[in-house]
Amino acid sequence: MAFSNSISGTTFSALKVVDHAFRRCRLPAQGITAEMQTYALESLYLFLSELASIKTPSWCIEQVILPMYENQQVVELPTGTVEVLNLNYRTLQVVTGETVESSTEYLVNFTNQTTVNTVGIKWSAASVPLTFQVSTNGLVWITVDSVDVAATAGEITWFDISGALPYQYFRITSASTINYSAITLGNMPNEIPLGGLNRDSYVNQNNKVFPSRPNSYWFQRDIPKPVINLWPAPYLAAEQAQLIVWRHRQIMDTENLQQEVEVPQRWLEAIVNSLAAKVAAETPAVDAQLIPVLDQKAAMSLQRAWDGDNDGSPIFINPGIGVYTK
Repeated sequence: MAFSNSISGTTFSALKVVDHAFRRCRLPAQGITAEMQTYALESLYLFLSELASIKTPSWCIEQVILPMYENQQVVELPTGTVEVLNLNYRTLQVVTGETVESSTEYLVNFTNQTTVNTVGIKWSAASVPLTFQVSTNGLVWITVDSVDVAATAGEITWFDISGALPYQYFRITSASTINYSAITLGNMPNEIPLGGLNRDSYVNQNNKVFPSRPNSYWFQRDIPKPVINLWPAPYLAAEQAQLIVWRHRQIMDTENLQQEVEVPQRWLEAIVNSLAAKVAAETPAVDAQLIPVLDQKAAMSLQRAWDGDNDGSPIFINPGIGVYTK
């Protein structure tokens, strides 16, 4: 038997999703106008956005490293954050050595093999793209990561190096001038979970700007970006620590018909069926008797997709007490 020897190699663009959705509405290809494709793409955006209010799609869980600043208890979260799943306060063992600095390079000789897991930079001007490299002799360099973030003067950015190994030399390079007021290299990360507060518990704190090591937080779904309110407020030492946020984020936008929809292969059937039901409700040419059938198919396939969207880990039941909080 001849098989393709290809697994998950077929790309499924937004155009294919939209086309299949209209076909399931029993509409001929020649009857699909540019206007119909436009509102189908908008309906797809609305549907994918709505999924965040139902459950947490497994592929939309990601880790974010956030800095802290002295006496700033409100920390802004990245755009698209739906919920904070876990929040840890992480400290590092700071490592130092003999440094050689230039406008485009920061080189450290530890004199013995040392692992650098995390790099922190406090910028004195706008950030620039960086490359992290390691070496055993200071002559031959191995690139371990390249990063590019948007930061302004006074902001701190933290970077984790995946799979870091011990080397005697470590350097940060850039094609542009690196303007910084402090650089921190660290290893041996130690994380302590922060406790979640409801609004009443946070509001009832008599001193919200008391400086110390934060041990709890209140997650506030604000607009345009949600925030976390730390308590106590970070003290100066917190500027060399990090907030490790495991967040539930929105599914990525599909901005045009040529892009792929950010869903796993196992979800495509549910996405097509759900979009078919939504565009049927907005398209006068669709037979009204077909709409209940499309709604039913959409509900069934969406339920199957949610049922299969788990990591197979043990389930811990936490009784909800939402009625007692605000």
